[in-house]
Formats: sequence, structure tokens, C-alpha cells
Amino acid sequence: MRQTLKKFYKRLSVIVLAIILIFFFIFAIFTLIIEGSKGSLDPITFVSLTAVILSFPGIVNTIVDEYVPKKKTYTLSSNCPKCKHLIRMNMREE
Repeated sequence: MRQTLKKFYKRLSVIVLAIILIFFFIFAIFTLIIEGSKGSLDPITFVSLTAVILSFPGIVNTIVDEYVPKKKTYTLSSNCPKCKHLIRMNMREE
């Protein structure tokens, strides 16, 4: 029961975070469009909104790596000190 609640809340938090990021991205684009159409777009505002829009894929990638980490597989190999056979061990990160 506890594991299912934990999975549910983890998925819910990922969905809420995705929705918030989508609204943030849309808000930044609409702000850039509306301020540009008014003709009162300051250079600082333009640069900051453009930087936010261009850095959005990096923000999403960082958050995805945080919530869904990639499991690494390590392969170790060495020779046995007595019989000199090659020993291989595969380790997986959990």
C-alpha cells in the first residue's frame, strides 16, 4: 500500500511539474509577443525573456534527469590471483 502511494505521488508531482513548466513557457512566449506588439519592449526585457525561452530545453532535461535517473551498468574484470582466469562481474546501479 505504501509503495503504491509513493508511486502515485511521484507521478502526480511529475505531472504537476510538467504542467507548471508548460504554462511558464507559454507565459514567457505570450509576454514576449504582447510586449513586442505594443512597441514598448525594453532591451533588458527582450534579452531576459529570450534567455528563458532558449534555456527551457535545458531546464526540462535537468528535471527529467532528477526524476528519472538513468541506471548505470559497470563491468569489472580482473585475473584470479591463484589460477589466473579472467573474472568478470557486472554491477547495476539501483
